[in-house]
Amino acid sequence: MQKLSNIVTHLQNRLFESVISSNLIYNTCWEDPRVDRQLLDISPESRMVMLTSAGCNALDYLLDAPSQIHCVDINPAQNALLELKKAFFKNNNYPLLWDFFGTGSKDGAELIYHQQIQKLLPAKHRRYWDKNINYFTPTSAFPSFYFRGTSGNVARLIHNHIQRKGLYPKVLKMLNAQSLEEQAYYFEEIEPQLWSTFSKWLVRRNATMTMLGVPATQRDMIEREYQGGILDFIRQSLHHIFTKLPLQDNYFWRVYLTGSYSTDCCPNYLLERNFAQLRTHINSIETHTTSLSQFLEQNPGPYSHFILLDHQDWMANAQPQLLKEEWKRILDKAQSGAKILFRSAGPSLHFLPDFVYESVEFYPEQTKSLHSRDRVGTYESTHLGVVQ
Repeated sequence: MQKLSNIVTHLQNRLFESVISSNLIYNTCWEDPRVDRQLLDISPESRMVMLTSAGCNALDYLLDAPSQIHCVDINPAQNALLELKKAFFKNNNYPLLWDFFGTGSKDGAELIYHQQIQKLLPAKHRRYWDKNINYFTPTSAFPSFYFRGTSGNVARLIHNHIQRKGLYPKVLKMLNAQSLEEQAYYFEEIEPQLWSTFSKWLVRRNATMTMLGVPATQRDMIEREYQGGILDFIRQSLHHIFTKLPLQDNYFWRVYLTGSYSTDCCPNYLLERNFAQLRTHINSIETHTTSLSQFLEQNPGPYSHFILLDHQDWMANAQPQLLKEEWKRILDKAQSGAKILFRSAGPSLHFLPDFVYESVEFYPEQTKSLHSRDRVGTYESTHLGVVQ
């Protein structure tokens, strides 16, 4: 049985690696930068290394005017997305940025791209968008860019399910609620109808988790912590988000439930008041299509910040040697006092190599209080380490 289990896990990991290697996985970031910026103390002297994801958070950190932000991702599609956002700032047209990334769609998107944006992209990323800029052209099946990419396809299935159930008007009332009591009232009405046979089947499928960018190692962490597995974890997470935290500024869930942001509920990079400042500093962001270890091996540093998202979970148990190698390179390129921020599907740091604790001090009291206010709510823990 153990041999069969190992074979299944191996096949799941191969599927995950195949999906994430070239497909657009994340069309928006799924980590709360408001929490991050309270922990990171970014300054004009900061030299940052982070995983790209969808690039939203790199743009958020840019509001603190760091010297450099190196965005690293082994998936070229994720870097292409960030470079597209950079191009819209270089184009110096805020309403157009809002149409594409606030509303998530624009009639005539392909023509606008070829006339105004294409020339502002690096060649390798231009090739990606030459093929895929139609993601922003609304259709009946895909009305929004935020229903594109693998995670967007899952969001589209959930959105369509909510529509078929007749729940969408109540979802909008919940998102626009003026108090926690009002939110909770609508959520309690919606929640029992949300978990149909279809939605339970969708959540439990390994393919669904892969499309959301959740590897087998991370699923295993959740299964160990929750008696009811993934389904129980998601139910508890949704209950916390929708009944305990204000939704008025929770743009993460708004965009996946509706397919668009609103002008008063969106990432900081989409606020008009921030446009000129971000445009001034936009070239401080550089993208690198490689692994984090390879980037650190090839670039001298030292660096003041490392933002690792939930990336460490991907290597826990499955690839401990790669985890050790990455931490050695992080510590080798970190300046004294460097901050290392990451999240996990598990509640503790048990998966870190032992030598990390000799050089890094962690601050669980500080991160625990902020983690409880994280607007995303899909991680079990947040961790901040400071290099001694």
